[in-house]
Amino acid sequence: MALNKHIIKINAERIGLIMKKDYQYSLAKLEEITSIRGTQLCLAILVLIQEKRVVQFLIEDGVRYALC
Repeated sequence: MALNKHIIKINAERIGLIMKKDYQYSLAKLEEITSIRGTQLCLAILVLIQEKRVVQFLIEDGVRYALC
């Protein structure tokens, strides 16, 4: 599957909107509620981190993502 910057950006926007509903999310939870899988999900989250819209942090049971 070729990487498509437009699709990654669309996925990032979708994730950003969904994340407004709760404080923090695990990668598995984001996969579950967005139906975006694997590399596409990770790339979309990276876009949000680079834009300083999402922060990644470590807690006892794993990595979490939250809106800035």
